[in-house]
Amino acid sequence: MKRVAMLLLSLLLLTGCAPKEPTTDASAIDLGGAVAESQPEEFSNSLTPLSDQLDPEGLEAYLTTAYGLDRADWVDAVAAYAQGLQAYELAVIRLSADADAGAAEELLLDYLESRRADFTGYAPDQAALVENALLLRQGRWLLLAICPDPEGAREAFLTRFEGEAAQPVSRPYTVERDSRGYVVFDPPNEEEMPLYDTAPVVDAYRSGDTSALSEQDKAILEVCRQVLAEEIHDGMSPAEQELAVHDWIIDHADYDQAHSSPNRSHPYGLLVEGQAICMGYANTFQLFMDLLDIPCVTVIGASSDSREDHAWNLVQLDEDWYAVDTTWDDPLGYYENAPAANEANHHTYFNVTSDFLRQTDHQWDYDAVQEAEGTYWTWRHLNRSR
Repeated sequence: MKRVAMLLLSLLLLTGCAPKEPTTDASAIDLGGAVAESQPEEFSNSLTPLSDQLDPEGLEAYLTTAYGLDRADWVDAVAAYAQGLQAYELAVIRLSADADAGAAEELLLDYLESRRADFTGYAPDQAALVENALLLRQGRWLLLAICPDPEGAREAFLTRFEGEAAQPVSRPYTVERDSRGYVVFDPPNEEEMPLYDTAPVVDAYRSGDTSALSEQDKAILEVCRQVLAEEIHDGMSPAEQELAVHDWIIDHADYDQAHSSPNRSHPYGLLVEGQAICMGYANTFQLFMDLLDIPCVTVIGASSDSREDHAWNLVQLDEDWYAVDTTWDDPLGYYENAPAANEANHHTYFNVTSDFLRQTDHQWDYDAVQEAEGTYWTWRHLNRSR
């Protein structure tokens, strides 16, 4: 009897020490409201809400399209997001009993990484918000909050539960750095990044003979001639010519966010069709610099800690090299009604140093590419001289 009593006591003690499954009587809307109230007013005012009460079809479509969650994965949810160039977002999701909670976490982590990539370079402050976003699992509940006060969001969410408190879900990767402290460049190779051969178009521009050009290159040359005739004037220095081309590109091109154009990496996509990805921007800038006889190279590298393919250029002015990222100077229409030449935000990556690029999430083969160390021909210097 004594042994039986001791066994029963041991089982009771073990049961008492086991973590209590977190429970709450709150709904997704209740939890989302509590989190929203913990934030500055600007957060709630910026959000477009989706819920079963407001728009059940819209909510389901958003959770499926944005997060990758099937309708069978959740039984209650609310989501709210900001539009335009703002990262604010809030989602509270109660997973179904049969849903794989770990897999759902991975889907939301992937979503956060894609959102960070959306803002990296274009809006560093918004990218930082995503980097510090809160992803929390409490029992069968998930909280995603891209907000000004993640700790306040965490506290507001957890106070509605009974049971053990959850820990934020950590990012599924670590950033590897070399002995110099640089993020290690590991080419993602997710996007084809072909260099455009500018020689045929440059030769035709100088000789006036276009007979050897393809129809596509003839169209490219025609746009280049128009741009150079309109933007380049007698007496311009190479730096002023470079700036004029840079500003024309970001005023007339749109970033192909869907990566849907077959010419997205080609100057034809940017110059004729009006949209491109980073490789298209860099190839087009390279073409203009070659037409103007300004030394230039195209750098194929990465961003997002070497998880996203990226490309930009280096130019040589007065024997010094400068880095130029026309893609990231074209911030998705943030200042779409203002000329680029009048907006400092359009020149964050104009004629900067390699050190600046390393500090702003650019990675490349550091030992194989010329270091950009020039600091004179910056946008601010050129703007003052106008």
